[in-house]
Amino acid sequence: MADPIRVLHYFAFPGGGIGRYCHELLSHMVGLPGLEIELACIPSYHYRDQAQYPIWPGLREITHPWPLRRRLRFAINLFVNPLRAIRRAKQTGAQIIHLSTIPHVTFALWSRALKKANLRLVATAHDVRRSQGLIWYRYEIGQLKKLYRMCDAIFVHSTYQKNDLIDFAGVSAEKVHIVPHGPYYHGPPQADKETLRRRYGIPLDKQVALFFGDIRPDKNLDLFLRAMVPFKDRLFLVVAGQAKQGISIPRLKSLAEGLGLCEGINIKWLTYYIPYEEVPNLFALADWLAMPYSSSFTSQSGVLNIAIAQRLPVLVSDLPTVGELVRRYDIGVSIPPDNLMHLRRGIAKILDCRDFPNVNGFEQIARLNSWENNAKITCSTYAPIVAADPSIEETGLQAGIV
Repeated sequence: MADPIRVLHYFAFPGGGIGRYCHELLSHMVGLPGLEIELACIPSYHYRDQAQYPIWPGLREITHPWPLRRRLRFAINLFVNPLRAIRRAKQTGAQIIHLSTIPHVTFALWSRALKKANLRLVATAHDVRRSQGLIWYRYEIGQLKKLYRMCDAIFVHSTYQKNDLIDFAGVSAEKVHIVPHGPYYHGPPQADKETLRRRYGIPLDKQVALFFGDIRPDKNLDLFLRAMVPFKDRLFLVVAGQAKQGISIPRLKSLAEGLGLCEGINIKWLTYYIPYEEVPNLFALADWLAMPYSSSFTSQSGVLNIAIAQRLPVLVSDLPTVGELVRRYDIGVSIPPDNLMHLRRGIAKILDCRDFPNVNGFEQIARLNSWENNAKITCSTYAPIVAADPSIEETGLQAGIV
């Protein structure tokens, strides 16, 4: 019997949207014929206890409660962790390293060790470009392009991202493979809508919009607060998630108060890390999801994929990475980004919609973007990469996974 293809997946953060993607994909890849996988992760990986796939928590920890220590660890581990993963791949006989987080800043260092180890490189580009650098942006962008060009395959989540990657890095189209985001199902809610609203202290006589996930500058929460003012008698907003990238919750609360949006009457602030089991409750108590993201938001959205799994309509900025899906399958309202008047019109439209949710649209997305299909697409890409290397023996996976 032929030896399986062995792939070491690399994820160097605790969790987040990319962590959930990695967990779902590996959960559906494990056990596929002709393939052996392992995840190299940090000790605080959020899905460590849930993982049914092999994990190696041997990457150096990047988290720390003190911000200065955390930044220092992050910088050091850009150098350390890729090298640790390469050593692990050599020890286990892996032929491919699949990057789910991309340490491009130190590519010039660890790429030499990768070549010396005769390992093939694959990456999932959740966000094709980088809007800012850590130290020297121009250099870092150059390294990112070199990393993409060295890859034997790169996975993206949409046609737009594929074209953008080809244009950005000059890679050949044959190297770029589209693997959509699958739905992120968190299970059923703990109670019905009315009971959940009473539990969270949310009015029963208003529509409820949910703003969910990390609160970052490119998600335009401040713009949404301004846009909802004319509708405050009939609209209630639940903000659920942690502040990131310099966002100040006190400043946002002050803005809301200045706009006449009162806590408990117009808005509920749940500004903490939302536990896994609480997620379906928040999506169940809401009438729709607010995603008024800026044009600077260029990645895919795990939040949108939770909404798809929970069948919750969406008000979304019409961006290439998120708006197209909402429009194509008619699961919400899309509006131009970064414009107060367009956002107000979108809120008015979704408030008056009577034919949501479009169950057929949600079911179509869930079927076409299932994690089973995503796993098969990913696995089938490994085979020709290994087959193209004369130093790696042919395996049973080269016949294709179907």
